[in-house]
Amino acid sequence: MKLVVDRKRTLLIFLIADLSFALLLFLSGINLFLSKEWGASQIAIIVLYVIISAVMLLLALTRNYYIVENKFLLVVKGHKETYHHYADVVFIDKERSLRKRTLRFYTNKGKVHNLFFDKEGKIYEVFVKRCHNIVDKEQFKKQYPKIKI
Repeated sequence: MKLVVDRKRTLLIFLIADLSFALLLFLSGINLFLSKEWGASQIAIIVLYVIISAVMLLLALTRNYYIVENKFLLVVKGHKETYHHYADVVFIDKERSLRKRTLRFYTNKGKVHNLFFDKEGKIYEVFVKRCHNIVDKEQFKKQYPKIKI
């Protein structure tokens, strides 16, 4: 089953990053953009920036999804694929996950992972249903005392 990450959240994060880069581009060439006579170089920089931003937005919206399998979850972000095996998950932070709409889980190696919810929040239900090695909060703190929840 393929679950697409919430597009509104992806778009919001992209817009924040894109506007930050636009501001950085403007500030790095402030003399170029504030001159009274605009030439081909200023227009070319803006057109190139808009084209690159449009392509990156298209890739962010189309290449950001989850594939649910029986034994693992495949996370696809761009060209990077990450596998999260359900047997490795030992704790799911339910309160934070539901409040922030970001699945936060810990593996048996002590690593924390955050995954954005899909539009319906099915990713959380999949993990709760398929992860059988989950312990409660107190048990997790005893096993991993250095990890702060």
